[in-house]
Amino acid sequence: MDALRRVAEASSEGPLWRAYVAAKHVVEAAARAVVEMGLPRPARCEDLPRVLAGALLDAADAAKLAEVVKAAKTMHRVRDRAYAEKIAEDAVRLLEKLIKGVKRRYPDLRTGEGFRYALKAARVKAAYSLGPNTVAVRPEKPLSVEERMRLAVDLSAELGIPPEKLVVADASEPGVLEELVRTGRLLYAEDLDEEIMWLAERYTEYICC
Repeated sequence: MDALRRVAEASSEGPLWRAYVAAKHVVEAAARAVVEMGLPRPARCEDLPRVLAGALLDAADAAKLAEVVKAAKTMHRVRDRAYAEKIAEDAVRLLEKLIKGVKRRYPDLRTGEGFRYALKAARVKAAYSLGPNTVAVRPEKPLSVEERMRLAVDLSAELGIPPEKLVVADASEPGVLEELVRTGRLLYAEDLDEEIMWLAERYTEYICC
């Protein structure tokens, strides 16, 4: 509801600013909805309408979302007051639907007790699969090379992968966090609700126009 309040406050700055603020908040809400609903996370904000079509939005609303996403990237060049007012009104309606309509879907974390114990012992908050032989972890503090090698040995038996072929990547490493946010499949979370909220925030930062 904070987003709707900020859009309302933006009205005092005129229709162009209100339209821009509303469009930006819709893109952010759409990105969070994708994560909350466990949908495929597209790499571009322009693809959010396609992912949400049928899952949360009907065809008409998905088309409006596509127009609002475009406006979020181009509104700084717009001078047409009537167009801005239309974008703002469509954005507010979409924002209300995105806020009210999202139902969190929890992923099926198919990991054994040994897997969870190894991650807890290493003080890992969450772990994601980045492919068949790579596990990215979010530890309380960065892991040393030796700690990651030791964790790979502990996890290998649980995953059925030889330890020498299993890569344990730390989310603090360059490029790992972006890949985790973009494509990672959640395997373990110390606090599942907290992790979903964390991923939604990071994905919003990554994708938003």
